[in-house]
Amino acid sequence: MNLLPGHARWSLALALSLTAACGTAPAAESPVREDILRAAGPSEFILLTARGDLVSADIEPGRVVGPDVNLGVYAADRGRDAQTVRGVAFDRAVNVTATDQGAAGIVGAMPLHLSVSRADAALRAQGLLAGAPSDYRLDERQLTGTIGRCSYQLTRTGRTYEGSRSCEGQPHHVTVLLPRGLASWSDAALATALGLLLGA
Repeated sequence: MNLLPGHARWSLALALSLTAACGTAPAAESPVREDILRAAGPSEFILLTARGDLVSADIEPGRVVGPDVNLGVYAADRGRDAQTVRGVAFDRAVNVTATDQGAAGIVGAMPLHLSVSRADAALRAQGLLAGAPSDYRLDERQLTGTIGRCSYQLTRTGRTYEGSRSCEGQPHHVTVLLPRGLASWSDAALATALGLLLGA
């Protein structure tokens, strides 16, 4: 991980948890939030909510590694252009095959089946993500739609996507930082990785 040294990372996570428990979760302009985003390296994925939830991972060609996720991307048996995404995400085993048309496989004991397409430079994924109906869209300006159990309405502001997220409850503010390394992933593998990170 490039985000922070281990002790600092856990201290920030503890600070976020404590402020959330006390009812003063970090606002969009809070010092804790800015410290986390400033510390992020070029390959860092970050999801940070106003309630104090933090998901981080290092994303590079062929791998996603973080406190809650450890995924690898491998050549698949099906053909030269297919890829397999395997590993663990949020305590669930992942085994998904990605092709030009989409991605299919298992997350935990639930199916993942996504149809992936591009239109006007936007990536769109539709189908099931860990058994939950999903339909989401990502481009240079917005990240919107339903990803697993969560719905997003985010607009890009500088380096980050900012806006509202709702996960089977009241909507709350969320910040998402996507690393440059994602540009090297195939569309279906990208849709799978984002779905697992954002839909947990």
